Amino acid sequence: MIHVIHLLHLLRAKEIHFTQKGRLDHFRSAVRRLWVALGLLVIAVLIGMVGYHMIIEGTSWFDAYYMSLVTLSTVGFGEVITLNHTGRLFTSFLILFNIGFFTYAISTVTSIFSDPEIHAFFFDFKIMERIKKLQQHTIVCGYGRHAGEVCKELARQKMPFVIIEMDPKKAVLLGQETDYLFLQGDATTDEVLQEAGIDRATSLVVTLPSDANNVFVVLTARQINPSIKIISRLNNASDELKLRRAGANHVVIPEQIGGYYMATLINKPDLVAFFNLISNMGTNHVVFEEIAVAQLKEQFRGRSIAQSGIEVATQIPIMALRHTDGRYQLNPPSETLLQPGMQIVVLGDDEQIKRFCSLVLADGNDAAT
Repeated sequence: MIHVIHLLHLLRAKEIHFTQKGRLDHFRSAVRRLWVALGLLVIAVLIGMVGYHMIIEGTSWFDAYYMSLVTLSTVGFGEVITLNHTGRLFTSFLILFNIGFFTYAISTVTSIFSDPEIHAFFFDFKIMERIKKLQQHTIVCGYGRHAGEVCKELARQKMPFVIIEMDPKKAVLLGQETDYLFLQGDATTDEVLQEAGIDRATSLVVTLPSDANNVFVVLTARQINPSIKIISRLNNASDELKLRRAGANHVVIPEQIGGYYMATLINKPDLVAFFNLISNMGTNHVVFEEIAVAQLKEQFRGRSIAQSGIEVATQIPIMALRHTDGRYQLNPPSETLLQPGMQIVVLGDDEQIKRFCSLVLADGNDAAT
């Protein structure tokens, strides 16, 4: 009951909005019926109180209330006041009068708490409360084959994310078969993106089947959150320029990637095996970590790689450096200075990367992925 009161307060204050308006209207209708049922019970008690107080002389209001409650509840307790003929006649009518009220109230309460739509509404409410607490998360628009793999990887890396799926059947499967956070709604609308926390998110993955919808989602998201990283799927390569103009940071064309992958398998299968290893597509877990030089301890900053002793201290070589202009330098020479604005790239398994970060990162800093 406390949760219901809290929910009603949020709805009244307009602090919560649901994409499924029909379900919200159904809940409000159920609440109105519940209030009507409770109101009828209160009216019945008041009628009994007034009747006993007026009919039986000397009856206090409390005794009249108690007698009314005992009569209406039909618990069978003894009479707390002595009833005359008129009082017994009134009691009989009160009991008959209560049969209709009580039956309506019980049937109303039972139907509300057994209504699957009400249960679904509270399920949505719990998800919305969890989504409201998300910070620096990823939003995945559309839950198809590609999005499913994206979500598996995000879950494996324990990165927070929320899915927006328009198809009710897929939404039901998400609720039954996974523990992912999700919203059922149209990702092309501002309201749904805002419910997913677009203003607090750091990344957006768009995998809708329609290129036009992908462009629309990218454009809308970029307007709401100019700093968000947007990765979008594209079916037609000729529309890549449009998608980038709309605001996508990265465009992925599955057929193009698949074709390159299959062609590489013909003459460079070992290279593909290495790609699988470093992308965690195999059974081994290898991690590429990109860390800002500004996050390093002071002893490693402003010095050359050799002078800082970072490779000696961690026993992990620096695979690449990303300069301030975005250019990557592979296998940087030992005399290369580690300057602010640079990013260092290292490769290792989970334990090696954890050890590396614990040795080189300044207190309070986390690795930048």
